[in-house]
Amino acid sequence: MTAELTRTKRVPEIELMKAIAILGMVFVHVLEGSMSVYLNAWEVPGSISFTVIEFFGCIPAAGAFTFAMGWGAAFSDRSTPSTYLKRASKLFLFLFYVNFVYVIFPTILDPENFGSFKDIPWAVIGFNIYSFATVCMLFFALMKKIDDKPGLKAGISIAIVIAVFVTAGLVPPESYEGNQWVATLLGIFTRQNEYSWFPLVPWSVFPITGYWAAKLYRRLNDRKKFALIALAVGAVFTPVCWIINKVNGWPQGALNPAWIDYGKDYYGLSPVNIIGALGVLGLELAVIFVILTLTKGKLHPLLLSMSRNVMRIFIAHWLFVSPLFVVLIHVTNIWVNNLIALGVLIATLTVVQLYNKFIAKDSL
Repeated sequence: MTAELTRTKRVPEIELMKAIAILGMVFVHVLEGSMSVYLNAWEVPGSISFTVIEFFGCIPAAGAFTFAMGWGAAFSDRSTPSTYLKRASKLFLFLFYVNFVYVIFPTILDPENFGSFKDIPWAVIGFNIYSFATVCMLFFALMKKIDDKPGLKAGISIAIVIAVFVTAGLVPPESYEGNQWVATLLGIFTRQNEYSWFPLVPWSVFPITGYWAAKLYRRLNDRKKFALIALAVGAVFTPVCWIINKVNGWPQGALNPAWIDYGKDYYGLSPVNIIGALGVLGLELAVIFVILTLTKGKLHPLLLSMSRNVMRIFIAHWLFVSPLFVVLIHVTNIWVNNLIALGVLIATLTVVQLYNKFIAKDSL
């Protein structure tokens, strides 16, 4: 029997992390629709609200989701390589779903304000969170295939992380300014323009980190010890990133993306900002442990529901956000934007719950 524990129950810290990510995801996507608010945030009332939404809509949203992917893979004891390959094929279809609802559908509804998608290849093949998730599933399939070779698994993971840091340092954001189709294809791997969503080079660190963090959690079998380790990582990585950026006069990136060129530095994530992002996730896990300890498990039922329905919530929220883009583009007040976001969140959760009840009833 290996030293690693085989405990498979759900982890409350990850459930709350996913719930926070859902909130950040919905509010930041609605915020991005109000371009007047988004581009002039510091000139209108509510700039603190803008900063909070931008922060939680960045690393604590997409970073947490991708971290949680790796975490879930480490807990999927019954999954096989073929299971992950099937998931990869399903997730790949969401590449086209997201691109359709995010770009093409608003263009159809309001071509005057949203332009023609014929001239923007990223509307069709732009690399988004679910196409990134597809590649993650291929990595998890490989990890499962060599599950009996822990040294090889660790070696492959370390090699990928090293390659990420080296490549991210060598290839600066927006390094190609030629053909849009070529830029979009290059954007699958490294940041090329504001439409390079979740490029593989910097973002592959998060699922790998989540995978091995979960392995550590299972080995420790102690939530408090794990929270202390997460706190230590956050307490070291976060200030180190901040100091390096401050000394060199660089943007703060993952530490406070609302204060810099959001698109360029958040999605691209330089090697320094990858470290800062991991620090942010470490601090978040530590804070979440404290919150769950103080609430004594009272949040768990709600968190469990949200955690189990992450993909359905992701799908459903776009059904509201996408058509609202034609309205949001005319919104100039951040508080009105926040109310719309709250409405989208409530509508999304309601639709998902109704769908779950329908599925449950249909299966009887």
